[in-house]
Amino acid sequence: MMKISKRDLILESIIQAYLSDNSPIGSSELGSRMSVSIPASTIRVYFKKLSDEGAITQFHISGGRIPTTSTMNAYWQSHLNFEDEISIHNDRFLKMLVDSMEIYCMIYGDREQNLEEILRVNDKFLILNFSHDEIVLKFDPRVEKFLNNLIGASLNKLEQISMQVGLNEFRNKIKELKRTKIYFQENEGVAFNMFKDERFRMMLDPSFEHLMASNLTFSPLFEESFMGIKCKVNYLDKEAKMICAGSVYADYEKFFNQIKDVA
Repeated sequence: MMKISKRDLILESIIQAYLSDNSPIGSSELGSRMSVSIPASTIRVYFKKLSDEGAITQFHISGGRIPTTSTMNAYWQSHLNFEDEISIHNDRFLKMLVDSMEIYCMIYGDREQNLEEILRVNDKFLILNFSHDEIVLKFDPRVEKFLNNLIGASLNKLEQISMQVGLNEFRNKIKELKRTKIYFQENEGVAFNMFKDERFRMMLDPSFEHLMASNLTFSPLFEESFMGIKCKVNYLDKEAKMICAGSVYADYEKFFNQIKDVA
């Protein structure tokens, strides 16, 4: 087993204390809460080192310490695991959980489907048939020719292409279709507080997923001290994706553990 350094042990304890209480912690209190006995004088030495590194900070000279935003970013990158399947069988419990932890949450259907055929109707409409749904566009011979070259492409791929080439009607129709697949959405106010402008509307749409390059996303997509998570879930026996977002100081380990416990 890898031996953890005293520095890392103290930093981990500061993070855990702040996630638990959401308040700064001093050296004496931290020492009393740690599983390993370390004198308060030694902890104060490491407080100074960690502060110099930019790993922790304090609001007042005589106050306790809290982890910095960059420390929390690194903490979540090393502590969250998205390999295990997450099953959600109780939507009321999920609502209570995200409300109590002030986390924005959206779950939406992510059933993969491809463009199978394009039908022209009286030179007025184009009906795009996918594996499970259809989209109707105004007829345009250039659009028809372009999309005929994309038969077999996935809905997600077509959304990206429509954005790149400026097919706004098609892109909007895809977004509308995806919005009909939203199974759960809660705490839109938290999403607004992360941006405080019209950008928050992007987060209310499943297409926001494409802006998140990985399971964990921080700034610059999110404002400083906020983060987003995307992962696959089984929601009420339906394959889906979940996007969560909130403060980097919210306890996401607790969030996912409680979901798993209820499942």
